[in-house]
Amino acid sequence: MAAPFSEFADDKRLLWIAREWENYSDRLADWAMEHLVNRRDVWSQYTISHGEVGVVMLPIKARRKAGTDMVTINKLRRHFAGRAVSHLIGLHSISDHATCKWFAVDVDLHEEQAVNADEIASANFSACLEWAARLRSAGFDPLLMDSNGVGGFHLWTLLDGEYPLADVYDLVSELRDDYSDFGLPKKPEVFPPKRAVKKDDLPYGLRLPGRHHKRRHYTRIWNFESQADENEWLEGGDAIERMLATVTASMPGRKKKRVQHSSAQKKVRSPVPDRSKPTVCLDLDGVLSKYEGWDGPDVIGPPLPGALEFVRELSKFAEIVIFTSRASPESGTEGENSALPPGRSRIKVIEWLEKHKFPFSDVYAGAGKPKAAAFIDDRAVACRPQVEKDSYPKALKAVRELVSRSRKTLDEN
Repeated sequence: MAAPFSEFADDKRLLWIAREWENYSDRLADWAMEHLVNRRDVWSQYTISHGEVGVVMLPIKARRKAGTDMVTINKLRRHFAGRAVSHLIGLHSISDHATCKWFAVDVDLHEEQAVNADEIASANFSACLEWAARLRSAGFDPLLMDSNGVGGFHLWTLLDGEYPLADVYDLVSELRDDYSDFGLPKKPEVFPPKRAVKKDDLPYGLRLPGRHHKRRHYTRIWNFESQADENEWLEGGDAIERMLATVTASMPGRKKKRVQHSSAQKKVRSPVPDRSKPTVCLDLDGVLSKYEGWDGPDVIGPPLPGALEFVRELSKFAEIVIFTSRASPESGTEGENSALPPGRSRIKVIEWLEKHKFPFSDVYAGAGKPKAAAFIDDRAVACRPQVEKDSYPKALKAVRELVSRSRKTLDEN
């Protein structure tokens, strides 16, 4: 397997920029989860097939309602680290309850070989610079991004909360309405792309900043405060720091929509997946969370004292996969009593882990038992007859004690 960014080995500056984005991927993932993720259940993913780059919406429709796939901190981190084109993603600008946390204008120039490409690129930039100036005068802090290095630009604006879709669309649509005055050949796309959406209507998303999916290019940010001796376009860490420092703003004359935020939208950090580390499976109930008997699919007890510190230490030398019957398609009594399918239960578990800042790589939702170097479970019984002669008697004794405690708990409840 080729080393990460080996395709940039002939360009030391580009390789340095790639490393900068990778080094900042933790912070960028946290920032994106808080400010850019409108919905976690769908996203666009870049793919490579027969040497051609394409984009698909995920999860596929057949899996969409299962809830087993979602935008996670790790998925965002992989995008910003940009080790492969197949790691790059785009996000939807509309939530599943018709609100928006940001808006953007996408001014394209895909055909840089066109006869008048230079004129189009110049017109694109002039339009975006003027629109950015209008936004700044209205109290916004827009990000003007060189999206592809050949004359395409993204103009992003972050809001200080979730605003009604119609209000956000009206504002951004009006902003770009004078596009023809700048000589633009066609009306630029805006995000959100629609003023209203029906249930299950999923308009296209916008690629996140970072590595370009086709070109040898990383997002650059325009420096509105540049002096004569400074670079007008920020790159690498300078561009990223500008993004992270973006000030969110309210929409003049519009009210934020009050919504109950999922804990999964809050800032959180998880370890970068490392294939060199062994996998350790951890149970949730009774190991990480307080558990005194099944009390419904929405109820996960508070973290046990010392659990967070234990998991953080464990994550230093092992990849952590949460293996719980809550998310298993083969769950027993608890699953049958649950009002949620395994996929939705998995989302609940992920939200709990992210809320309490537990590092983890995944929550296993497949059938059977995942491959792992070790399993940690409050009801696990060790049995190694190949190395311990009295292993079977010890296992029987341990199982009897567990069954006895379980019956006692059921009687008390």
